[in-house]
Amino acid sequence: MPEGKSVGGFLRPWQVSQYLGIPIDKVYEMMESGELPAEKIEGHWRVDLAKLERWLDEDVSPQDIEKLAQRLNVPTEKVQEFFKKTRSW
Repeated sequence: MPEGKSVGGFLRPWQVSQYLGIPIDKVYEMMESGELPAEKIEGHWRVDLAKLERWLDEDVSPQDIEKLAQRLNVPTEKVQEFFKKTRSW
C-alpha cells in the first residue's frame, strides 16, 4: 500500500502515481479517460485499491501494452516489466 493516508480503501491520485510509478498528470489523464478504475467522491478523484489491483491482474494484450507505453511515453519493455512485477506480488 502506498505511504500516506488513504480514505477508506481509496487512493488519492498522488498515491496512485507512486503506486504505479507514473507521473501524476498521466494518472489524471487516465482517470478522466476511464483507463483507470477511478471515481469522483465529493468532487475529488479516488481510486479503489481493490479495483486497481484487479485492473492490474487482468490479462493485457500486447496491443494494450504498446498503447499504454505510447500514452505514458515510455519504452514498451518498461510497461511489460511493470506488469510482470505486479503479477508476482
